[in-house]
Amino acid sequence: MSKHSGGCHCGAVKLETELEPMVVNLCNCNRCRILFGSVAIAALYADEEIRVTGETTVYNYLGGSGMEVSAHFCPICGCRIVSIAEAFPGMGAYPIGIFEKSIEFKPKSEIFTNYKLPWLENDGCIVESFEEAAVGERLMLLLEELENR
Repeated sequence: MSKHSGGCHCGAVKLETELEPMVVNLCNCNRCRILFGSVAIAALYADEEIRVTGETTVYNYLGGSGMEVSAHFCPICGCRIVSIAEAFPGMGAYPIGIFEKSIEFKPKSEIFTNYKLPWLENDGCIVESFEEAAVGERLMLLLEELENR
């Protein structure tokens, strides 16, 4: 049995992993709010750490880093499955809402705090906050988290 599993709303795309995420990140930028339709919180996994079955459709756009991001969606129900950022090769950001036990995921870091919704509060789980994309800083946090996994 998998530690974490889930998938899209209609069940055409499924995922499973035996591991905890490398890190869970909250993005406060307006671009993500539009693309997610809400606040964007995603669990980061290396490509080989999570198994995705089913076909997806892709939408490419420029992320906050200025580099390309490929967002994969279920072609039937439109649910976002994963975002693959050129800035983080070999990794995918999976929205926590697609996991069956999404309540177990809490963001440890957040970016674009200068765009944060004023009513969104930190209950103490977020330990790293950055005003902009902070790609370098997030890579360092990721490496630190891998040691604690």
